[in-house]
Amino acid sequence: MGIFCQINLFKPPDGAFYSGEAVSGMIKYGLDEPMEIDRITVSLKGAGDLKMTERTNKRNRRHTFGASEVYVDTDEVMQEGKIKVPAGSYELLFNFRLPQNVPPSIEYNKHIPRYAVSCKIKYYVRIKFDRPGWFTFAKHFRKEITVASTIKPRLSMEPVMYGQRSTLIQLFKSKPSTVIMKANVLNSVIPNGGKVTIESEIQNDTNISIKTVEIKMMEMYTFKATGHTDVKVYEDVPSCECKTAPIRAGATQNLPVDIVVPSDRVSLDNSKIVSRDYIVRITSVLPLPHRNVVLDIPVQIGDNVQRQEVVDLPPSYWEAMGEVDKDDDESDGEAAGDGKKGGKKEAKP
Repeated sequence: MGIFCQINLFKPPDGAFYSGEAVSGMIKYGLDEPMEIDRITVSLKGAGDLKMTERTNKRNRRHTFGASEVYVDTDEVMQEGKIKVPAGSYELLFNFRLPQNVPPSIEYNKHIPRYAVSCKIKYYVRIKFDRPGWFTFAKHFRKEITVASTIKPRLSMEPVMYGQRSTLIQLFKSKPSTVIMKANVLNSVIPNGGKVTIESEIQNDTNISIKTVEIKMMEMYTFKATGHTDVKVYEDVPSCECKTAPIRAGATQNLPVDIVVPSDRVSLDNSKIVSRDYIVRITSVLPLPHRNVVLDIPVQIGDNVQRQEVVDLPPSYWEAMGEVDKDDDESDGEAAGDGKKGGKKEAKP
C-alpha cells in the first residue's frame, strides 16, 4: 500500500523564481488501494541554515557555531477531516507567492583557514499526507525550487570618488614620501553581466618605483553565526584582473578600468546569516620593506528592476506543452515547521 506523487512546477522562462513572484503548479498523486487520510497540506517553505566549525590549536579542539532563519512558511490545507479516499489518480493545483525581499538559493560548503563552513538557503514546495492512528506517520513529498537574487541599491548610482594615501618612511628625505590613489567609479550598482567602469589615478610622490598596480574584482562572503564574530571570506573572481607596468618615482599615471562582470556573480542580500558582496581592489605593489597601498571599491551586482509578473499557466499547460519538470522528490526533512493553515480545498479525481 502506498502513495505515488509528482510535483510539477509552472516555471518562468529562465527556470528561477524571484521575490514577490507566484509559485504555482500541479500535483499528481495516486493511491494503489483505498486509504484513510486525515489531512492533505500543500506548503511553500524556505529557510537558511549556517554551521561553522572552528578548529583551535589547543588539543585540536573544535567549536561549532550556527544560525538559522525562516523566509517563507505558508501552508494551504487542501483536504481536512478523516476521509477514505478511493484508489485512483488525483490532481491538485497550488498557487503561492514568495514574499518580497527574500535571499536567493545558495549552497556553500568549504574549508577555509580555521573554519569549516556549511551554509544553505533552500526553498521547496511540499505536500503532506496525514493519516489517522498512533503508529502511522505522515507521508511527505517535496520539490525544491530555485530562487534567484534581486537587490535594492545600497550604493550610489551616481559617480563616487574613493581615495587612499600612504606615507612611506624614507631616510634622508626632507619632504614626505607619499603614494596617493584616487578612483572615480561611475556607477556602483551593476546589472547582471554588466561592466564596472573606474577612472583611477596613481601619484607616486616618492623616490622609489611602484613595481606594478594590480586591479582585480573580489567576492566577499560574510557569515554571521550566533555568539561568534562575523567571518569574512575573500576570493578572486576569475578573469577579472589585470596589472600595469611599473610607475617610476615622481610620476603620475591615469588608469582607466573596465571590468566585465561574469553573469553568474550576483550580490546576496536580505539574509541575517550570510551576505555576498563584491569589491574592486586596486593595489600599488611596493618593494620591500614598504607595505603595499590598497584601495577597495565596493560594488553591488544584480538586477534591481522589477521583473514582469509571471502569468499563472492554465492546468492544461502540463499536458499540452510538456515543459513541466515531472521529477518528484520524496523527503521527510523539514526546512521549516508547519505554519498556519490556509483555505480548504477538495482533491478531485
